[in-house]
Amino acid sequence: MAAPMLADWMRNQKLKGPAAKDATTFDRNLEEALDVRRRDHALYTLKKNLWREGTAIDFSSSDALSLGASGLLRKEFNKELECYPDLPPGPSSSRIMDGNYQYLEMVEEEIARFHDSDTALFVSSGYDANVAVFSAIPRPGDAILYDELVHASAHDGIQQSQTTCRISFRHNDVEAFRDSLETVIHSQPLIRQGKRSVIVAVESVYSMDADFCPLQELIDAAREIMPTGNAQFYVDEAHATGVIGPQGRGLVCKLGIQKEVAIRLHTFGKVLASSGGILPVAYLSIASRLTRPKL
Repeated sequence: MAAPMLADWMRNQKLKGPAAKDATTFDRNLEEALDVRRRDHALYTLKKNLWREGTAIDFSSSDALSLGASGLLRKEFNKELECYPDLPPGPSSSRIMDGNYQYLEMVEEEIARFHDSDTALFVSSGYDANVAVFSAIPRPGDAILYDELVHASAHDGIQQSQTTCRISFRHNDVEAFRDSLETVIHSQPLIRQGKRSVIVAVESVYSMDADFCPLQELIDAAREIMPTGNAQFYVDEAHATGVIGPQGRGLVCKLGIQKEVAIRLHTFGKVLASSGGILPVAYLSIASRLTRPKL
């Protein structure tokens, strides 16, 4: 089983640029760009998931509770659809135009209560959530302080933010966090004066090393250094959703610090075996801001 997969992977790493001399300029340029990855044996391509066909054991997906594989989620989904026979299959418009409807708001309110937050806002993916949060929430003059191992999508979002002060700190290192926060305060007069904020971005559980964020210690340090409360936390709970905390509510709820975290991200595409995500937020103004990120 492994041999065909390896052979297919090696076949995809063969250079194609030299053989594309007669292709269009557009196609040849793309192949030459892909050859950069092929030379490093780093080109990823779509492949068949053998474990879904029952010929292999699943050691790679995030379906840790087997909600997807067992069929339980599909059964409950169909029951929910039967309860709402007039529910449209899609919004046919953006939510700020004609695409909002009562069922969405009802489920957002239910999830907000579940996570003990002021409100919650659906997003189409974890990636979109990170881009939306970082492009909409930090204002000019704010700063972003982030763990060096936050997800790649967080880095993409940070690059689109309106802040010029973006500083990483050593992974899960509270003392390094303290030093970085002090650096921000000393270098940013508006933050030092309490007129601007520091957005602290961390993950509750980091997937590559499976280690937990020392979240309570980070919050305590931020409160000590910035007692005015202008250090606010954004916690990505993607890898804690469904498996950490009471009823899988995540690390924030496990620690009982829901009111001390401004924004949380829970994604549906991992343990919950679905798609999309939700942003439980501590302030209604955050949700309002996220609906129009470019203003």
